Amino acid sequence: MVSSDDYAAPARSTPPPMARRPEHFLFVTDPMQSHINPARRLASRVAALLPSARVTFSTAVSGHRHMFPHLTSPDGEVVQGLVSYIPYSDGFDAGFKFDPDAHGVDDAYGERARVAGPETLAAVFARLAGRGHPVTRVVYTALVGGWAPAVARAHGAPAALYWVKPATVFAVYYHYFHGHDGEVLAACRASAGDDPDAAVVRLPGLPPLAAADLPSFASMASPGSRNYLTLDTLRDVFAALDEHMPTVLVDTFEALEPEALRAVPGLDLVAVGPVVAEEPCRPCVEVFQPNDARAYLDWLDTKPARSVVFVSLGSVVSVSKRQDEELRRGLEATGRPYLLVARKSGGAGGEGGGRGMVVEWCSETKVLCHGAVGCFVTHCRWDAALESIAGGVPMVAVPRWGDQPTVAALVEATAGVGVRARVDDAAGGVLGRDELRRCVEMVMGSTDGAAAVRARAERWGQRANEAAARGGTSERGLRAFASSGL
Repeated sequence: MVSSDDYAAPARSTPPPMARRPEHFLFVTDPMQSHINPARRLASRVAALLPSARVTFSTAVSGHRHMFPHLTSPDGEVVQGLVSYIPYSDGFDAGFKFDPDAHGVDDAYGERARVAGPETLAAVFARLAGRGHPVTRVVYTALVGGWAPAVARAHGAPAALYWVKPATVFAVYYHYFHGHDGEVLAACRASAGDDPDAAVVRLPGLPPLAAADLPSFASMASPGSRNYLTLDTLRDVFAALDEHMPTVLVDTFEALEPEALRAVPGLDLVAVGPVVAEEPCRPCVEVFQPNDARAYLDWLDTKPARSVVFVSLGSVVSVSKRQDEELRRGLEATGRPYLLVARKSGGAGGEGGGRGMVVEWCSETKVLCHGAVGCFVTHCRWDAALESIAGGVPMVAVPRWGDQPTVAALVEATAGVGVRARVDDAAGGVLGRDELRRCVEMVMGSTDGAAAVRARAERWGQRANEAAARGGTSERGLRAFASSGL
């Protein structure tokens, strides 16, 4: 028998320090293609920068099923490359048509999404935690900015906003919601009068902006207008930012918008763009890609370098029959080959007359990287404009609504890589055939001015790609954010 005096308890060893749990980033976005594509690219970049981290991407079921149409279940999980995809539901699993011309659509979408979104996104958090991989960081886009960060906080995960528009637009909205709304609206009203000096607004940290270069505040601030609810949505986003002061990742680069990136006090704006490049290790499947996607690329292969006019005025707002006719006549009048993106209702498909090709859809990224493209006629959605800048392709800017006028100002005045077309406001903003031909010649013609635009476009393309490349300013900013643990 061994007495207690004879027993020596084993020496206690100091337990090893617990290993830090790997980061798990959850990217959350609405189902709009213009938000999904840049957010997916950013998610892939984070996964490549931090190989030890997990990265999950969550968009609404309707967007998920467009990305992965082969799924037998529309909410099935997909692992593609370094990123996993698990959808949430915004209450519109069959899809929702975002049509700014139909009053109330933002509200109809927002009301249901604010109910269904938090509940189903919380289920995504629980699903991942149940596997032993709880979410530690959230990155969200603006249209889920009213509720997604609240879900993140409820699960103890810090959240960062990914702003897929210019830093200038962010700063303008910020100042509008922080005491400068009167100045902005006064400038918008003055722009319709006879006092051009009064139609300029001066906001902290930004150069003077003409009313024509501001987002569509005149309509967004008018109750009953088609864009009024857009402003309400943005107000919620900025209110959430005021409360929690998160990091804001901006799809831009330092050389392009140095002032705007520092124009907002108290918020850390980090340039992480242009997030447009595709690399073999980060495959990115295009949303809404048809089966015959190769045809237009084969057609471009047959054209001389920098000879093709590429025209895409967006998929959210349809062009009128008159606009479609003016585009086709104007393109033929340029005497240059052209690639026109138009809906079937406008006669899309196949040859567009003697010189052109008309398609219902194309990969703008692939087209703008193609050496045959010499000009991009665009409505100035920011990701499209950034793709053009990165590709060194001059632009003809035809802004239509929202923040597109501000993007047009960056294209023409800030970077000097394009011209802004004059439209017929009396005819609903139609770009006439003669104006289209004039603008194309201003960037593709043989004049010294056109040559200067092309030279600037080439230089800005080099700067954009240097910023996003390994060791560039945007890559460093993204790496610092992803590694910070904040």
